[in-house]
Amino acid sequence: MSAMANESFKEDREMRQEHHSGPGKYVVIWLALLALTGLTVYTGKMHIETGALALALVIASVKGALVALYFMHLAEHQGASRVVFVTSMLFVVLLLLFTLFDIGTRFRPTLPSASTPEEWPVSTPGQSGRYGGGLKAPGTNPK
Repeated sequence: MSAMANESFKEDREMRQEHHSGPGKYVVIWLALLALTGLTVYTGKMHIETGALALALVIASVKGALVALYFMHLAEHQGASRVVFVTSMLFVVLLLLFTLFDIGTRFRPTLPSASTPEEWPVSTPGQSGRYGGGLKAPGTNPK
């Protein structure tokens, strides 16, 4: 317990002695975040069939790491703060990998012989109504 308290006092003393380099670093990080947001929008409109989710998750993770490191000042901290940040990023990577593995092993649904939904048959000859066989929606059949 005392080691953690000593580290906290040490970080507090270091934070008081720090001199920030000015707004230039924050402007660069902000521009990088804007560029990554633009990349997200651009790739979202491309409708990439394979790897779109992986790309979006990687971009979002990089943006989150930039915010945590520079706007939350984790890059300037020592010791336990860095361990917590690295551990959390490790778990984010693991969760993303498990999600991508799960999605990658699923079967894709097959389409009917018609290639587009507009060509799919709505009803077949001899059937009427939405449910086929002469039935209509519940409550609309004549008594």
